[in-house]
Amino acid sequence: MWILEPGTCSHPVLLVTKKTMMKEIELQENGLIERVNEDQDLIIQMEAMLESVELPLVSRCCIYKVPQKIRKLNEEAYTPSIVSIGPFHHGDKRLESMEDLKLRYLKSYLERSKKGLGDCIEYIKMSEETIRCCYSETIEQSSDDFARIILIDACFIIEYFLRSLEWPQEDPLLSKPWLRCDVKLDLILLENQLPWFVLEDLFNLTEPTCINDSTKFTIHYFHKHYHHYIMKPDQVSMQLHNLTDLLRIFYLPPDRLPKRGKEIVKHLYSASQLVEAGVKLQVGQDQSVLELKFTKGVLRIPRFEVCHWTETLIRNVVAFEQCHYPFQTYITDYLILLDFLIDTSQDVDTLVDKGIMINTLGDSSAVAKMINSLCLNVVQENINDGQILGIPILQ
Repeated sequence: MWILEPGTCSHPVLLVTKKTMMKEIELQENGLIERVNEDQDLIIQMEAMLESVELPLVSRCCIYKVPQKIRKLNEEAYTPSIVSIGPFHHGDKRLESMEDLKLRYLKSYLERSKKGLGDCIEYIKMSEETIRCCYSETIEQSSDDFARIILIDACFIIEYFLRSLEWPQEDPLLSKPWLRCDVKLDLILLENQLPWFVLEDLFNLTEPTCINDSTKFTIHYFHKHYHHYIMKPDQVSMQLHNLTDLLRIFYLPPDRLPKRGKEIVKHLYSASQLVEAGVKLQVGQDQSVLELKFTKGVLRIPRFEVCHWTETLIRNVVAFEQCHYPFQTYITDYLILLDFLIDTSQDVDTLVDKGIMINTLGDSSAVAKMINSLCLNVVQENINDGQILGIPILQ
């Protein structure tokens, strides 16, 4: 016979079950405490990691490392060959020979400016956090080292642009065509950039006596040195992020950007196939190389030149679009169209015969191979409006 105390469970089975459950809960709590103690170091480490992470409301990032799947296709096209600009390639021993010339240019620029070295350093230090946020990866340099890199490189670019307009005799850079050409290419590489506002602010701060508008003299420089590949706008109304961005803007239509369509082009005929089908190819007279037009059986394509450094220019602009303008890939759209138009050396010869392409490489097969590789591994979310590219008619 069971004798139950007042207030206890009236059923012996429930009594045993209740005690068992309480014991299990106690064991679980003890086990949980033990696991928490075991994981405490990891918890502390991860909490410290999370405390160091800042999530900006608006991303200022505008200078990127080229995605590896794109970079591996042609490493040299994205890597500076003679001069490093900014933190990504600073310290590369291959590029150290230009550091002395940078200092000479910095000294020369400060001599023509209305502000001293201290004013420039103060500006960089005050803007340091904003400048660091412009880079896609964490910059490991100390505050002083980072300020030194940005100031020297920014003043080098500004002084180089000014000297390119003045063309002084016996200049150690401009007097050597091979060196001038290498620097010209390195300055537009996506990984080799400074934020545009740094160049603009330093220019306005120092007020060099020779010129009074940073954007205008930069546009003049670009047109002088890249005039075979870009159109010269009278002014740039878009917000600039860096020199790669400026090069991209020069390719765009001067008035307004075309609308985007969701349909992705899967097939177009090549240039030689179009000619065989009776389509006439003519040189277009539009202000932008992107403005291809098809009317009454005539496809008009603005003239473009292909030379030994076309691939470097185009690859870096495409990489910038992939990273910064994934839904406004106008240059990528144009190159995808060229990829359809040019399949073989015969297509290159057709475009050259029509005066549409100027081929200074000479090897038509090399041009076709280069064009066909420019958009490998890129992502296309939408496309330029069919009215601009003539895509609905050519499909």
